[in-house]
Amino acid sequence: MLSAIAATLAIVAIGYFLKQKDFLPDTVWQSLSPLCYWVLFPGLLFDVMTTMELSAAVLGPFTLTIACASVVIVLYAIVAGRAIGMDGPAHSSLVQGSLRHNGFLVLSILQGAFGVAAVQLTAVAIAVIVPISNIVSVIAILVMTGKGGDRGMKRAIVAELLRNPLLLSLALGCGVNLLQIPVPFFIATAAAMLGHGALPLLLLSIGASLRFSAIRGHAVPLGLAIAAKALVYPAALVGMGLFLGLDELSLVVLAAAGAAPTANSSYTLAAELGGDSRLMAEIISTQTVVAALSMPIWIWVAGRLAQT
Repeated sequence: MLSAIAATLAIVAIGYFLKQKDFLPDTVWQSLSPLCYWVLFPGLLFDVMTTMELSAAVLGPFTLTIACASVVIVLYAIVAGRAIGMDGPAHSSLVQGSLRHNGFLVLSILQGAFGVAAVQLTAVAIAVIVPISNIVSVIAILVMTGKGGDRGMKRAIVAELLRNPLLLSLALGCGVNLLQIPVPFFIATAAAMLGHGALPLLLLSIGASLRFSAIRGHAVPLGLAIAAKALVYPAALVGMGLFLGLDELSLVVLAAAGAAPTANSSYTLAAELGGDSRLMAEIISTQTVVAALSMPIWIWVAGRLAQT
């Protein structure tokens, strides 16, 4: 596990170093993330979903755990933001930073440490968390910034869900799996090849996107965002998972997902809808650094609790 985490963080660090040294033009880095998000990672998720065994006995409690823990973390972000008097745009960024997660990092770490079974469960977690987090994030930004007209909010939510390539690839793969539609060999091979290229490039782009400027001016909001991912969300996921009797691997996947930093796409959503994009960028960067410690701790804790 530690080797997998070290390898993942090393690639992220290489991306950060290359960006600081201007190894590639900014236009290349700006193009790399959309390529991974729209093409490579969906290929990986489609390949995983078409080959995994979907069991209602496992998926039901797993999904319920994520839903309940998501309610907990959203309430935490709302109460914490109001307690310190955050303005609307900043408060919406705290909500995003508390709920959304970087599934790329989770997949990379768990694939190296726990193999294919962990990758499949992570894909299921992404399929559940992504729509929840996208809907909540859009509502939070529009309501907290005063732009939340009913019709406009519905349009924004639908647009955000329909344009999400991860959801589309997961839904397509799940449909193919459940209906037992045979996937032509060349399509399966192409999806697998895309998946093999996804994680390294994604990790490099994550490193290149890290920003640490002016963090001192947002110490309290950043502290709340770090606490959300280093303590509140993973604790809620693991605690609910234990209550519902999930197995060790399921708890490990949930712990990693809860402690993972916020997705890079949170910055884009904040910029598009009127959230505090600067604070969002700083939340992503600081959570990514903290996750180097919190993710292995929570993975270990989840494994130990499952064995007791």
